[in-house]
Amino acid sequence: MIARAGKFSGRWIFPALAALVLACAAGFAGRGAATDSVTVDEPSHLIAGYAALALGDFRLSPDHPPLGRLLLALPLLAQPVVWRAEGSAAWQGGDFFTLGRDFFESWNDGQHLVLASRAVAIGFLLALLLTIGAVARALFGPVGGLLAMGVAAFDPALLAHGHLATLDVPFALCALLTLFAAHRWLAEPSGRRLAHLAAAFSASTLIKFSWFALVPALMVLALAARRGAGWKAVAKTIAVATATLALTALVSIWAVYGFRFAAARGGDSAASPANATMHVIGDFGRPLPTTPESAWESILHDPATGADRPDLTVPLLRAAHSIHLLPEAYLYGIAYVQKKAVGRASYLRGSYSTTGFPGYFLWAFAVKTPLPTMLLIAGALAVGAARTLRAKRISPLAIGLLTFVLVYLAALSTSGLNLGYRHLLPATAILTLAIGGLAPARFPKKVRSPLALGIGAALAWLAIGTWIASPLLLGYFNEAVGGWRNGHKYLADSNLDWGQDLLRLRDRLHGAPGDRPVWLAQAGDPPLPAGTPVRWLLGVGSHEPSTGSIAGGVYVISATDLLGVYRPLARVASWRDPRLAQQYEALAAESDAGGSTTTSEPVDSFEVLRRLRLISRLAQREPEERIGTSLFVYHLSDDQVAEATEP
Repeated sequence: MIARAGKFSGRWIFPALAALVLACAAGFAGRGAATDSVTVDEPSHLIAGYAALALGDFRLSPDHPPLGRLLLALPLLAQPVVWRAEGSAAWQGGDFFTLGRDFFESWNDGQHLVLASRAVAIGFLLALLLTIGAVARALFGPVGGLLAMGVAAFDPALLAHGHLATLDVPFALCALLTLFAAHRWLAEPSGRRLAHLAAAFSASTLIKFSWFALVPALMVLALAARRGAGWKAVAKTIAVATATLALTALVSIWAVYGFRFAAARGGDSAASPANATMHVIGDFGRPLPTTPESAWESILHDPATGADRPDLTVPLLRAAHSIHLLPEAYLYGIAYVQKKAVGRASYLRGSYSTTGFPGYFLWAFAVKTPLPTMLLIAGALAVGAARTLRAKRISPLAIGLLTFVLVYLAALSTSGLNLGYRHLLPATAILTLAIGGLAPARFPKKVRSPLALGIGAALAWLAIGTWIASPLLLGYFNEAVGGWRNGHKYLADSNLDWGQDLLRLRDRLHGAPGDRPVWLAQAGDPPLPAGTPVRWLLGVGSHEPSTGSIAGGVYVISATDLLGVYRPLARVASWRDPRLAQQYEALAAESDAGGSTTTSEPVDSFEVLRRLRLISRLAQREPEERIGTSLFVYHLSDDQVAEATEP
């Protein structure tokens, strides 16, 4: 009986612990899904997916392939959704920012709608955790698999983005599945395993255009796995894999787009993405419409010279478009992403750039990765390097995984898109695998006990830190920089400010006296939860700045706007320029004299500058309170507003 009980417990201990880990992750993610308001990117993903599912139209938001969006938007088909886009200027112009905001703010109860899609997102998260466990188990055994999965399950960034209807976690899942499937096929070739590889790779090509980083990793993995087999065997392996993956991906892409070249249903070329959305300029990369004949040219040209960008992909894209190699929406999406990568406003540690910072993602990793996770990764990499040097060999799977991480990080570091830690998730998910190499059973007996104690302490530190930070995980920063309260001193955007705290703002205002106006500046203009009694300090589209002159009241400024990342005139440094001061003084004098300073803006020029001036002054003082991690709250009297905005 005792032997039987021992056998039973040994058989079920790992599945039971794995289930417990997954349940904890699901609990953290579910809490975040219920308490975070609709974020900046979720509307564009979901309306693009809904338009493709319900209407067969792929014109919206071409910066990502459609598969992940289709899956995330699938629950919308089972809900009573109001769709008023067709025939509107935003629909004809492909303005997915406006459509997404209207869909979730005006036409529907967006906060209710998004929950079902977030449930799908949590499914992707749990699948990624299981895959991390499976890959680490293949490399380091059952304890190593459980250890790696446990660290990933309590990772604040994975949990934060794993409950949002976005594509960072789905791509991390598909990339890891592709590399693991390739390893399994190379280790034991079979038709079934090759089909698994082809399916995973095809899914990657339909989730994000970052799939290109998988190609060199797969090549290196094949070379490592067939090392010593002779060049003919290696060439045959690569040829079979290349032909299979290319053909499967090609057919899969065409199938998802309905085997139609034109993006719009009915083959309406006037509504193709190339004719609907072009230049990647303006706040948050909003597309601005152009004439049909200039659309493709503007996306392929270098804005500085007006000629084609000196990029090999430009002639390749032209050729692929001319022969209809892939659906136009897919080809245009590749060009669109490349145009965006040329540059966009970014912020790092008090500095601003429009072309990105080479060290941006290194800093993001350093300040947003939990300290115990970094210690475990560093220890695992050191141990792995020592073992590799001693054994003079390394697993082909480890080589393939490492190659993908290096290629992917190199692409990130050279891109002008410094948008947030979330883009690191495909790489950090793989780095977490290395922690499985610290499984105590792989070490001499004399170090197993202290090692187990150290790992246990690190896991407890990680779990407690994540529990304390929950549900505000999107704005998590580690203890080395003082936590979330100091996060805005290092990073902005989706690192801490993605519109996720607007629901908390609404709840806070409902419990406060309503005798003072509340002015809101929220970067990215995400949908506003129904019943939030605010006036817009800044904004665009349906969030145009509220009319009237600002005076005493409650001012709520999101971190990215407080820093002036996308509004240079809100930056403290801008107001040190005497030319701006002189212009402001002249407008103030004209306003005092009763002259007209109106423009096409909903408020006049002086009032716009007053609001930007106010933000620059507020950035220099401590807020009275913080809502979530992203919203800074200031209670100002009439005199304080007048003093802060005087010429």
